[in-house]
Amino acid sequence: MSQSVNSSSQSHVIDISNPFYLGSSDNPSNALVSNPPNNSPLFANWSRVNSMVISWILNSLHRNIADSLIFLPTAYDIWKELNHRYEQADGAQIYQIQQQLYSLSQGSDDFSTYFTKLSKIWDELRLVQNIPSCTCAAATGIAKYLDEQRLIQLLMGLNDTYKVLRGQILMMKPLPNISTVYSMIVQEERQREITIPTNINHDTIAMNVSHNSSSNFSKKSLVCTHCKKTGHSKSQCYRLIGFPSNFKFTKTKKDEPKSVVQIATSDASSAISQE
Repeated sequence: MSQSVNSSSQSHVIDISNPFYLGSSDNPSNALVSNPPNNSPLFANWSRVNSMVISWILNSLHRNIADSLIFLPTAYDIWKELNHRYEQADGAQIYQIQQQLYSLSQGSDDFSTYFTKLSKIWDELRLVQNIPSCTCAAATGIAKYLDEQRLIQLLMGLNDTYKVLRGQILMMKPLPNISTVYSMIVQEERQREITIPTNINHDTIAMNVSHNSSSNFSKKSLVCTHCKKTGHSKSQCYRLIGFPSNFKFTKTKKDEPKSVVQIATSDASSAISQE
């Protein structure tokens, strides 16, 4: 009996941090927002706060929208006008957002930039359509359907360089969520940055080979009229213009052994006396 009384008393205790907590001073006549008249002593403070809130709202809007609201006297009037303009979305606005969504492609952007642009359009479309939340048994199926639609839109806008990976993702059963696909594509992008070799300009190599071949052929076609050798003309003949200092002879001079023998003979004869 005592346990039932204690449990019933504990169930009626409400924590003061609970949003449904009502204090003893709360009553229907309390004014949550003060609206002082012009002759009120609080009017100066209210006017200062009102001007500050108006500045915050106008500075967060586009210039064209802010110019159309600048003459409204109170922040409440500005907020009410904005709510009246943009609370209900029309078909043209939804059509425009859907058009941006299906025409968006990766192009020259990296995957992170492309995904950020796509996420902004998804968030804008979600706010405009204002899809109600569902707590029934079909909630999981509806959420899965929306995620799969976004995944298909993501894969449709990828560049053709991800064709193989895109096919692998579409073959998965069930389809992975967007977070998993994001990680897979980012890893693929990083792997490509590591494994792609340095690009070689094959046209430049072919031109250099062709130039060297043509230059070698032109040199072989030359015949010197002085020394009767190929590879140079008479004007370039070293026997006429002189050998350069770094020139390397391919054969030893014929008179070199003779000079060595003569030097050795002269040295030996000088060492022998007349006797």
